[in-house]
Amino acid sequence: MPTGSTPSAFAEFAGVTLKLPESLRENLKWPLGPLVHGSDVLATLGAASPVVTVGDFCTLDLVARGRTPDLALVDFKTRRQEDPELREAFARIRARVVRLKNPAATIAADAWSVLSEAFKSEERVRVEVQGEEDLLALVCIALAPETAAVLYGMPGQGVVVVRADRAAKSRVLDILRRMER
Repeated sequence: MPTGSTPSAFAEFAGVTLKLPESLRENLKWPLGPLVHGSDVLATLGAASPVVTVGDFCTLDLVARGRTPDLALVDFKTRRQEDPELREAFARIRARVVRLKNPAATIAADAWSVLSEAFKSEERVRVEVQGEEDLLALVCIALAPETAAVLYGMPGQGVVVVRADRAAKSRVLDILRRMER
């Protein structure tokens, strides 16, 4: 995986716990990139590298289509419900495992360092999140090199594919600055 590190624009968030205010919840219901369905995911990815998935279903769907993500964030839940079969499915996918505690509607202070290290890894990394991984997509977009694609699911709608380009990073910076410290 290409080396990634905390871009200076996001340095203000390192070591800070962020909480999602009620006022931002509606904003985050809108996808940060194109919403794709089924096999269109692979075509939309193109030559993106690294490929990052946030969410159990999104990750397993991509693997089933023949592309294993370089970095996957999972919480062994689908629609907030624990699913023991997910642990078994992920155990079959080779990756270095890192664990992270991240409460719901929060970006934990150490998420920045954990994910920054994951981007530096030469091997696949699976971040097993105790809590909720949804908002960590923002951290992944912030930290990813501009050649990356970050995928996350929109339940019942499809998968959002975000190119970690300057425009996406700018939108993420705006969202992060509006979160509660």
